[in-house]
Amino acid sequence: MKTIHVETELPTDADRVWQAMKHPAALLYVTRGLFGFPALAGQTSPFQEGDHGAARLTLFHVIPLWRHTMRLIELDDATRTMRSREHGGTVRAWNHTLHAEPIGPDRCRYSDTVEIDGGPFTAVTVVIATFIYRYRQRRWHKLVHKHLMATGPCYARR
Repeated sequence: MKTIHVETELPTDADRVWQAMKHPAALLYVTRGLFGFPALAGQTSPFQEGDHGAARLTLFHVIPLWRHTMRLIELDDATRTMRSREHGGTVRAWNHTLHAEPIGPDRCRYSDTVEIDGGPFTAVTVVIATFIYRYRQRRWHKLVHKHLMATGPCYARR
């Protein structure tokens, strides 16, 4: 197994980010343009510990990929940590930990840590995963600026 860790500082409160992390809409937003999760479209209830399912992913929202399986094994409000165990395609294990922690007034650190076992494709999978999580974190910045600022969404401050 190989581990990647990607983190970024977001200009908003960790609790705001944590509340967003628990909703499928945030996942769909931060992966938009790269991956589609058709099974999550329209889902409005937040994720719950123990949630599990399998569904096909789409690349760029149109190219069907493998069937991906995910189980949410931890959703801890006290530590603002979410952990999932995932696999699909050539990936034997994709153990993902998401975390938001306060680092100052209206600032937090958001991180993704992923343990990957891609069998003989682990090295390539790690490179691709690093790109995916850097992309997602850039999208987190957009989400924060549009919807999660302490002073309200940027579109409402004009």
